[in-house]
Amino acid sequence: MKHYLLPIALLACVLATSCNTNKRLYETGMAYHQANQADHERIMELKNTGSPDVWPEIFERYCSIKGRSDEMAQFPAEVKRSLNYRPLDLDDEITAARNKAEAYLAAKANQVLSSPNPNLDEADRLIRHLERVNCDNTQINDLKLKSLAKQYGDISRIMHIEVFDRQVGPNRDETVSFQETNNGLTATVTDHQLSKTATIKGKVNFIDPRSRRMLLSMPYEVSSKFEHSYTTVQGPQSACSAQTLERLRQKPVPFPTDESLLNDARNQLVDLIYQKIQ
Repeated sequence: MKHYLLPIALLACVLATSCNTNKRLYETGMAYHQANQADHERIMELKNTGSPDVWPEIFERYCSIKGRSDEMAQFPAEVKRSLNYRPLDLDDEITAARNKAEAYLAAKANQVLSSPNPNLDEADRLIRHLERVNCDNTQINDLKLKSLAKQYGDISRIMHIEVFDRQVGPNRDETVSFQETNNGLTATVTDHQLSKTATIKGKVNFIDPRSRRMLLSMPYEVSSKFEHSYTTVQGPQSACSAQTLERLRQKPVPFPTDESLLNDARNQLVDLIYQKIQ
């Protein structure tokens, strides 16, 4: 009789383990479907309000559903069948919700910062939320910059410009020549298009003057372009059309120096920063 006790005990353990496993799978499946159903119902409820401020929560709930679905997708096929799992394609819904959430959060943060007495804590909360929704949103740095301007007043005292690269293009004189004839007279007309470009790249750092703590760092690339057009004539001007005679009023000018063009690019950067904080 003793020879049968061990196999029976092992069988009992296997059965108990199997029962516990089935129970856990059932509970997992119930929890999965219940959580998705709750999120879905909440999403429908929020959408029915028609209010723009619901989109951040809608986006987060769609992400929760997708996260659970992605985790469930890693289970073995037989387990997924037992849990009645079906893959969910939520990419379009998530993209639409993200876009609307970003639009709301950016607009709301800008509205708060534009008020006469802005609540900077509320503005920063909205900006952080926008970062969580999409850290690559192009308005984040502008909103942070505007918040700093409200907090520190004169932003020039915390602004430090670093230049990593300076490039100046060649002096270009692109010409097109043609002939004009009038009353038997012929003249050669040449249109000149002068151009030259300077570009600087780097970053703008905003540093607290007391603690020397970095508040914000923004990469930049700005360019200054010189352009000028004029016309010259070889031959009698009486052979030229009225349009050509009008263009002759524009006289040639010298190309700007490299340094003057680079200085203009720096000034454009400063102007751009101050435009953003208005």
